[in-house]
Amino acid sequence: MNELWAKDNGETLLEHTDNVVKVIKRICNSLPFPANDREHLLSVEVTLAVFHDIGKAATGFQNSLRGKGKWGHRHEILSAAVASIILPQLPKEALLAIITHHRSIPASLTTENEKCLPIDELPFEDENQVWNSMTKEWIEQWESIKDLLLNINKLNGFGLPNLPDKFEFNGIGLPEKILHRMHQRNILGFNRRNASLLRGLLITADHIASAHQFDIPEVPLQKNIIPIIHEKELKGHKILPFQELCAETQGDAILKAPTGSGKTAAILLWAANNQAENGRLFYVLPHTASINAMHKRLQRIYCDKTVGILHHKNAAYLFRLFENDCSSNEAAKMAQTISGLARELYHPIRVTTPHQILRTALRGKGWELGLAEFPNACFVFDEIHAFEPLLVGLTIATVKWLRSMGAKVLFASATLPSFLEKILREEIGIADKNIISPDPENNDDRVVLDKIRHRVEIRAGSILENIKNVRSELRRSGKTALIVCNHVAASQSVYKLLSEEFTDIRLLHARFNAEDRFRIEKEIQSDKPPKILVATQAVEVSLDLDYDYGYIEPAPADALGQRLGRINRKGSRKEPAQVVIFEEPSTKLKESPMYLPYDKDVTRETVKMLRSCELLSEQNLADIVNKIYGDGYKDDSKEEYEKGLKNQIITEFDKNIIAGTHKDWVEAVIEGSDGQIEVLPIKLFDKFKKLKEERRYLEAKLLLVPVQIRQCKKLFSEKVLFWDDKMDEYVTSLEYSSDHGIDLKKQINNIL
Repeated sequence: MNELWAKDNGETLLEHTDNVVKVIKRICNSLPFPANDREHLLSVEVTLAVFHDIGKAATGFQNSLRGKGKWGHRHEILSAAVASIILPQLPKEALLAIITHHRSIPASLTTENEKCLPIDELPFEDENQVWNSMTKEWIEQWESIKDLLLNINKLNGFGLPNLPDKFEFNGIGLPEKILHRMHQRNILGFNRRNASLLRGLLITADHIASAHQFDIPEVPLQKNIIPIIHEKELKGHKILPFQELCAETQGDAILKAPTGSGKTAAILLWAANNQAENGRLFYVLPHTASINAMHKRLQRIYCDKTVGILHHKNAAYLFRLFENDCSSNEAAKMAQTISGLARELYHPIRVTTPHQILRTALRGKGWELGLAEFPNACFVFDEIHAFEPLLVGLTIATVKWLRSMGAKVLFASATLPSFLEKILREEIGIADKNIISPDPENNDDRVVLDKIRHRVEIRAGSILENIKNVRSELRRSGKTALIVCNHVAASQSVYKLLSEEFTDIRLLHARFNAEDRFRIEKEIQSDKPPKILVATQAVEVSLDLDYDYGYIEPAPADALGQRLGRINRKGSRKEPAQVVIFEEPSTKLKESPMYLPYDKDVTRETVKMLRSCELLSEQNLADIVNKIYGDGYKDDSKEEYEKGLKNQIITEFDKNIIAGTHKDWVEAVIEGSDGQIEVLPIKLFDKFKKLKEERRYLEAKLLLVPVQIRQCKKLFSEKVLFWDDKMDEYVTSLEYSSDHGIDLKKQINNIL
């Protein structure tokens, strides 16, 4: 057995090792560190790449790759032991990176993790039988291993010392010597971070090389990863004074600009001006729909490979993006690959949820990689007014930590309450000159602030109580209209009643499966969108829509601002768009106040203030936002905010970091689906089953529908929701259609 394999597909250990070294070189050259630090990291990481899989040479492992039984031991433990013997000068943090590049430190030495190194393979003395068996199998391959190391050295010249004719594990290379009571309590300061950084870089290089994605995006413009965007984004448009101010602002900032005023262009101008050498850009948004839309926009501005997308459903989104250009199998494969790369050190620009940033700050799985990407990066937190109080607190705590690594941060919002602006200014320390908004004293900016896009009418009752009038007004006007309800049930009722007369109508809410929702979003953002769109809050998040009329259920001023931003979006119509806001929501929830998901008092106060603003300007809306939120968080909201702000995992990050460990509970906190579970409608059962049998798992997942947990409890009690062991999914007998979504009130009788 002269040829040593690394993968069960026949890829040799020489090929894989050389690929990892190539990736390491590209990664280290693109790190946001001084040149001397990059060179030092490169020299260490190349050595780690050479030895990280050397343990795979063991006879048992080679046999298992060739389908001859299962070896059952951890090759990386042998790899670290071999590296410590051949290169005794390697620091312990480098050896730690090798031994933990697949599994965490054993639970008995640090913390409880699901996938840890087995303690019985980490002996305290030479007499350990498991260890002796592993080393014996490795030594059997020594001649082939010597040839491998010599060839790697010939290709990469990493400084291989003279190799002995006979290799011995004489106690020096015992894994226990590497990990013994490690806890890393004796690794202080820089070395504690360095241990984590080395591990993160090795893991991401291994993943990228295994995916055979060697064309890591290079710096597009000299040393800048974030190009200047004047020509691409602003061609044919006059740069407004507030945008120019963003382009000149250095350091942390707050941007307040109305929807449709050129806020995104201003944000990217700030980012280009604040980028350090090799610095990344993280564009953070609260909702997956807004992230998907921004990903497409940034890809148009920069290039496809430069911009990545990261949220818990990014694979499904990418699949739909690719499927028109290739077969389903190819699209699924590409989606899984790019989805995986988004978690690696691959894309220099990332559009993501705040939770993915918190993954590193809270030391979730893979947190070490953030130490390579976050230094000197630009972070944009857009629509921060939509964050829950706990998330605001966690975000501010994280931003303080990011700033300690040289990162720069911009908070952006169309409707930022004064109390939240005050919190950001005081906690982050943002200078007055870096609070940017259109200037009412400047003629060009004043046009943005004074532009009146909407004529508001407050109408008594709910939209369902007024549906006859709405129907006749739509028929009479013949114009396009956006109708926004607070709950899915109300939107479905409105859609059903209007679709009896109007055919060019669509419904959008959160209770569609990914397959149908992607199709609907594509239709409503096409060159020929439906004349009537009935929607829930799903329409508030960065969808590029522009309707003539609006019928809207009551909501707080900041939420209304997002809804209004989809009606007469650019303010280009000759007359302000007519918008009817109803006094009451249509759906009364038995188990909760009827104004959910909004605060009842804030919603009613908003409607009250709007009565005196028939012609609504952006300044009017901003004034209402400030009045209704007053001094800010109170009672439970304030407690949640403080809890996030004082989170000790973040505030004492450096004090407690241990490379090779992570907090398992973080996965449930930041990777969950916001209190939802996904269910399979019985109507789609056969299609789902067929896709799984064909191993088209990603396409199968697109058929699942998100439902709130509180609703699921009721569905279980009514026996219309159950767990299917064979499909490994929740299945429901509720009716589902591609234009209506799932109907919580309608059940298919013949479920079996």
